Amino acid sequence: MTHSLEDINAKVKAIAARNPVYTEISQWVGDLLSTTVEASKNFGPSDLKLDVDPLPEAWYQGKSLLNPEELSLDWEKISALYERLVELVKKREDGHRQAEGLLKAIEEKRNGAPVVMKAVLTSNFEAIEASAKALNVDSPVLALLLRLSLRPSLLIIAQAVLKHLDLSRWHHGHCPVCGSAPGLSDLSGEGGKRRLHCSLCETVWSYPRLRCPFCENDNREELSYLRAKNEEYLRVDLCGRCNNHLKTLDLREISGPIILPLDDVATWHLDIIAGKNLEDKGNALS
Repeated sequence: MTHSLEDINAKVKAIAARNPVYTEISQWVGDLLSTTVEASKNFGPSDLKLDVDPLPEAWYQGKSLLNPEELSLDWEKISALYERLVELVKKREDGHRQAEGLLKAIEEKRNGAPVVMKAVLTSNFEAIEASAKALNVDSPVLALLLRLSLRPSLLIIAQAVLKHLDLSRWHHGHCPVCGSAPGLSDLSGEGGKRRLHCSLCETVWSYPRLRCPFCENDNREELSYLRAKNEEYLRVDLCGRCNNHLKTLDLREISGPIILPLDDVATWHLDIIAGKNLEDKGNALS
């Protein structure tokens, strides 16, 4: 879903008001995100060729319509946007040191595409971490810049694909467009219906509350959630079977929209809570 500069600024202010500890980081991510929105004007409509009349039967069975690794993208424009984002890194503490490594990260190419960007498309987090370590840059910063530089292209493609999909027929935990895992979920409407937000192309689709999107476990005894103190609008859903977690924002308690890059950063403490819970679980079993 595309968001305006006004949406981004409003979200940054809302995050700072709710949790001041995130004021600086959310403003910085907001600046990065605003740069991608402005740059999106340079990205033309997708020339994606889709064979969707009718939709492949495999889609109804759970196979996403696209394979991100096979997408034909304008790598020149994507790389140029990445370099603009690196310039914003220089404004942060230790930014000039990291900028050199961040620029080197996209030098290795295969068929015109930076290898590390392909790693984002395939959710190869180990490759991203290895690249960050080799270049002496912060892995979360590298991952964020890579995702944001790809974002305009992926949003355009997702919007083109969604015109052909009936999401009411999709009942799976991975993205119906690109097959990636969800990055966040939200609760909204009467009864708090759950929606998942794709971590890559930001497509949004409905999914049962009492089912793990990662392993499709629907055993209530193995599903739970935790909250941070004094944050009734936030929770982290836990699966006792696959040990994955998913952060959830309750839009009945706070106003939307969800802006995934910002809301993900502003809920890092939930990742820590989930990690601590998993650590305690492991200690209890040892």
